Amino acid sequence: MKSDPFTVRVPASTSNLGSGFDTVSAALSLYLTVQVAPTSANQVEWLDDSESPLPFAQEDNLILRSLHRTFEVLKTATPGCRISMDNQIPLQRGLGSSAAAIIAGIKIAEHLSGKNLDTRQIFHIAYPLEGHPDNLAASLLGGWVLSWINNDRMQSERLLSALACRFIVAVPEITISTSDARTILPEQYSLEDATFNLQRCGLLIHALNSGQKQFLREAMSDRLHQPFRSRLVPGMDQLLRLENLNNEWSDALLGLSISGSGSTAIALADDHYEKIGSWMVETLSAQATLADWHLVDLDTKGAQVLS
Repeated sequence: MKSDPFTVRVPASTSNLGSGFDTVSAALSLYLTVQVAPTSANQVEWLDDSESPLPFAQEDNLILRSLHRTFEVLKTATPGCRISMDNQIPLQRGLGSSAAAIIAGIKIAEHLSGKNLDTRQIFHIAYPLEGHPDNLAASLLGGWVLSWINNDRMQSERLLSALACRFIVAVPEITISTSDARTILPEQYSLEDATFNLQRCGLLIHALNSGQKQFLREAMSDRLHQPFRSRLVPGMDQLLRLENLNNEWSDALLGLSISGSGSTAIALADDHYEKIGSWMVETLSAQATLADWHLVDLDTKGAQVLS
């Protein structure tokens, strides 16, 4: 077992991106950072820091659950260690806080044990804890990611992308649980709506790969989840319709969608970031939804173990 202190850093993620429902995701430069110090004790000691909120409910500590599960898979007893953390990822806002916690626990166990797990093994542990693949894949791999399920096993591949953009995230005070966001979706869709999304998801992959920004607004259009989930956040529908967008800088807004299951709205942009962020917050505020905005970048490294 490793005896030197180390740090695990896992990025936040955005998923769906309109038409890419449960398929397309990206890692973002907001981080869950966990400090680990091995000890001679036979237990895991958690150092609580009220200034750094846990990326999960205390009674459902996903870092510890995935850590213990990984040692079960490795058929090794969980060693003693002391854990503390710094979490930049807003909770229950559609930015992959739970996925980051799960990946962090697995990477901690991997490093403590001195055993390397391949991507397939990590997903085998992580997917049952999360229930959907896209945020897990982005947090582990970094960059733009494509995910799918085959025989109840998740698989993912990094997407080659020539797209140059930054991300503006408008994070409301409203929180939304993934289960609530799933419940609001219809059980059946029309052939027309399914075809609409298939066409635009293909266009989204093409736009990311080729870097052709002019396709992104149309590519991020959606009929499967956003028309329903936008009802959970007053002002989200107005954002998705790009209401009151200023023509002087509107071309800099490449595309906009709900991030994950919400409540965050995410915009892809290549200029005028402050004006776009202010417009997003003001649009939400006009419907009594208070929010802050942040400018972040694509994280290309994914989960890392740092000395």
